[in-house]
Amino acid sequence: MNKKKLNFLFDASLLTHFFEKEKTVWAGICFCAYNILKELEKQQIFNITLLVSHDRYKFVRKMKKDLFFSRFSYNIIYKTPQLSYRIKLIKTYIKNIKTNFNIIKIIIYLLKILKHFLYAVFYHFNEKYHFNDKGTMIIIKKADVFFSPDSVIYNEILKYTHIRKYMLLHDVMPILFPEYYPTFFLTNDYINEYSNIRYLNKDTYYLCNSECTKRDYVKYYSNLIDEKKMIITYIASSQNFYPDYDRKKLDKVLNKYKVGRSNNDKYIFSLCTLEPRKNLVFTVKCFIKFIKKHKIENLYFYIGGGQWNFFIHKLEEQINNLNEYRDKIVRLGYIDDEDVNTLYSNSLFFTYISQYEGFGMPPLEAMQAGTPVITSNNSSLPEVVGDAAIMIDYDSEEQCIKAFEDLYFNKDLREHHIEKGFERGKLFSWEKTVDKMTKIMIENAT
Repeated sequence: MNKKKLNFLFDASLLTHFFEKEKTVWAGICFCAYNILKELEKQQIFNITLLVSHDRYKFVRKMKKDLFFSRFSYNIIYKTPQLSYRIKLIKTYIKNIKTNFNIIKIIIYLLKILKHFLYAVFYHFNEKYHFNDKGTMIIIKKADVFFSPDSVIYNEILKYTHIRKYMLLHDVMPILFPEYYPTFFLTNDYINEYSNIRYLNKDTYYLCNSECTKRDYVKYYSNLIDEKKMIITYIASSQNFYPDYDRKKLDKVLNKYKVGRSNNDKYIFSLCTLEPRKNLVFTVKCFIKFIKKHKIENLYFYIGGGQWNFFIHKLEEQINNLNEYRDKIVRLGYIDDEDVNTLYSNSLFFTYISQYEGFGMPPLEAMQAGTPVITSNNSSLPEVVGDAAIMIDYDSEEQCIKAFEDLYFNKDLREHHIEKGFERGKLFSWEKTVDKMTKIMIENAT
């Protein structure tokens, strides 16, 4: 093994979302980046420096006060403005002016263009301003490895061919489900200039969170990437999950989220970003049909997670349309980290009937917390749950209701899936993930 320490640049821009006031829908990949950084720090062969893009640098002060993040040195890196994308976006709005709302959007983006123009004046055309006074340019020139947990590689990094570049790939969601994204996400301008696609190249090594993700990138972007440089590195749980069936602790957690519970009440649980792809409207409807069919009065459906604002109105409308059953659907909102394990463990079973996942982390977490799982049989989900969960077609009402019936009425089956889930969950850990990443980086550095 090469004993020389490698100078490692870790793009920490994504991690700044932890320090925003509002709970972020980026939580899943933020935790992913955080856990990778924690494991990398344990390695004895890296000198790690955190890079933060100039538009997120205001959060560094908070990061330096954090017990973990204060261990690292920080450098700012200039992020090239997307001027051409903004201009094309303005043209799109101008062509479709129908309401004052569109005019407001145009004004907003004009202001953003002005802001980016000022960045260009002070940074892009003045090389000495590209880096801060802590010597980012020197740090980059001395770097051996650059790692992006959020599919971004800065132009300042790309121009140095001696740096081995690694990008963690999560999914190709905007390509597969453009109908679930705001209008401007649908344009080729966004896909080619604003998403991670514009960073794809044949020199970078791509760490894929699943076989499914690798397959999708090869399918859509084989002309931009080198398949030989694509390595599957399964990710793991956001935190340590374990069985905890303490009902008193559950009561405290539910009181925190203002949920009342009788002693004989039971619940099923779903934890995800509230967005269309997670298929919650379908799952809620199946749940209501299930409890209505069997006249079950003490079973509730708890839903936790951040939200896409444009989708939440649709979900709320559907819940209100459920009439006398709407009180059976309980929205908990964003769940604090310390409460997630308790909600997993004490649920009768966990549902995650998603239309597609680059890597389905919540089913893995639920299995590790000692909960039976119902999930979809598509995308990466079979890779995650194996034979430890009940898998169904995401759009089959018949299969969904039957899965509810099987787990609700059959205690032995629930215990069977709990045991299988424990064993399956042991296959995934951040230590295994980063050990594989480290081995690849060392081999490529020699």
